[in-house]
Amino acid sequence: MYKNAVMLNLFQHPYQRGTMLNKQIGSQIRVRDDEKGFTLIELLVVVLIIGILASVALPQYQAAVLKSRLSTTMATVRSIADAAEVYYLANGEYAPDDITSLDISNISGCSNVYGGNIYCGTIRYDYNAGGTWHNTHKEDRVDGLVFMNGATILRYVQFLEYSPTFAGERMCIAEDDSALAHKVCKSMGGVLVQGLSTRYRLP
Repeated sequence: MYKNAVMLNLFQHPYQRGTMLNKQIGSQIRVRDDEKGFTLIELLVVVLIIGILASVALPQYQAAVLKSRLSTTMATVRSIADAAEVYYLANGEYAPDDITSLDISNISGCSNVYGGNIYCGTIRYDYNAGGTWHNTHKEDRVDGLVFMNGATILRYVQFLEYSPTFAGERMCIAEDDSALAHKVCKSMGGVLVQGLSTRYRLP
C-alpha cells in the first residue's frame, strides 16, 4: 500500500504537488511564527521585577558595605587611642592634635599622613586631642570618618580615658543624617543620645 501511495504521489498532477508543497511551507512558517521571542509586555514585566529586586537589594548591600568599613574603622581607632593613652602616661597630657607624635605602626591601605589626620581612601582618621583642641573643645578623642560615593556617611568617635567630657565612651554618628546611616549605627548596638539626634552611644 505504501508503494502504491508513493507511485500515486509521483503521478499526481504538477498543480496538485505544488499545492501540497505550499501547504507544507505554510505550516512551517506558522510554526516559526509561534516560536517568536518575548512580547513587549513580557519584557516590561521582567524589567519591573528586576527593578523591584534591585530597590530591595541595594540598601542591604550598602548597609553591609558601611558595616564592614565601620568595623575596620573601629579597630584602627582603638589602636590610635591606645597609642594616645601611652603618650599620656609618659607625658602627663595628650599629644597636641598631631597624630605623627604617636607611636603607631603603619596602617594598611593608608598612605597620606598629615597633622592630625590619616587618609585611607574610603576612611579618614582624625586625632582630636591635647593642645588647642583640648583647651577649646574640652574633650580628647579619636574620630574615624567613613565615606561612600565621596560623601561622609558615618563618624565613629572614641573618647580618650582622660577626656574632660564623655571619658572612655564610644559613639556612632549618622554624619549625613540619612536613614541608612541611622540603621547602621543602630545595628552596632547604638542607643540614641538624649538631645542629640544623630549620635548613638555604643556599648
